[in-house]
Formats: sequence, C-alpha cells, structure tokens
Amino acid sequence: MHATTVVAMDVAPASSRALTKGQRTRERLLSAAVSRFGDDGYRATSVSQISRDAGLTPAAAYAYFEDKDALWVAAVQADLHELSDEITDAAMADAQPIFALLRGLLLGLERHPLVRRVLAEGDLGDLQVVLDHPLFSGTTERLIDTFVARKAAGVLAPDADPEVLARGLETIFLSLIVSSVRAGMLADAERVRAVIEVLRSAVGGGASQP
Repeated sequence: MHATTVVAMDVAPASSRALTKGQRTRERLLSAAVSRFGDDGYRATSVSQISRDAGLTPAAAYAYFEDKDALWVAAVQADLHELSDEITDAAMADAQPIFALLRGLLLGLERHPLVRRVLAEGDLGDLQVVLDHPLFSGTTERLIDTFVARKAAGVLAPDADPEVLARGLETIFLSLIVSSVRAGMLADAERVRAVIEVLRSAVGGGASQP
C-alpha cells in the first residue's frame, strides 16, 4: 500500500484528568483520521481532508504529525487501542481467554472499519503495525505463558519450545483473521464461531487450554 515506518506512539484514550488544548487537538485529528482513512483508505485520503474534518488547517495537523504516514500509523494504533479496550477485559475473564479474544476481535472488526481495512488491504508494513500493538503482542506473551505451564504439567513434550509454539499459533491466528476479513466472513457470526471451534479442537480445546 505505502511505505510505513512503525513507531511507538501514545495512542491511549484520555484519562480522567483534564486534557490540554494540544491534547484535545491531537485527539480531534486522530478521530477524524480514523474515520476518513477507514472510509476512503490511505491513497484516497489527504492530510488536508482530515484537517478539514477536524476543523483545523493542514499546518495544524503537521504540528502534531510529521507527515501522512505518521498520521496513518497513529490512526491505526488508535483504532486498535479502542478495539482492544472493547474486548480485552471480557476475554481475559473467560475460561479460554485466547480464543475469547480471537472471537471478540473477529466480531469487533465490524465496528472498526480502519483496522478492518488494514487487514483487508494492508501491505507488510501495515500488518506489522497491527502485530506490534499490545492487542497482538500481548496475546503472544500470554500464549508463551500458557505453553510454559503446559510443558511444566507434562502436557507438552520435554523438548517443546513454548516461544516457537506461541509464535506459530500467533501466525495461525493472524492468518485466520486476515483471511476471514478478505473472504468477507465477518458478518457471519456463526461461521466465525465455527472457525474458532475448529482451531480450538486442533490445539486441544479443553477448558484449561488457551
């Protein structure tokens, strides 16, 4: 799609403390960018359009974001953060949190057109932005912990490498998510549930599993 530089950005939503004028302006730009990029995509969107949507000038936008790529990355991260906030707590309270997180993510993408667009059309750089977000990187860490516990309990072979297994399952999850988006399956909740059940069975889906 375009050259993307992955950078660490603070995209968390505002806390209960009062925002400064600059923080409010940045949030307005991000909100407008999420909406405009989600509707029209990267190529068809300009910083000028986003600035107008936010009620600002392009010069104001460039005061907060170096260029269009930086605004794109920040918008994708912001939308991912909002999606994560919607699904993570409920998933972590589930008996099988990893699968609950996957189910919540697949169903939640319908409410997040920008993240869905990245998964449907994004290049490797765009997908790396998704993988680097805590919603995905944190899932990998939880998978590693799960496989370490299963190895200690004798469920896995003594020579099994929890990190390798976690990275492999992470890759399967991402491939499943991307293929589900690109095949247009997200609107079919029953099909999403069936796909997750197949994956759960494939990895041994008892209540004590991921």
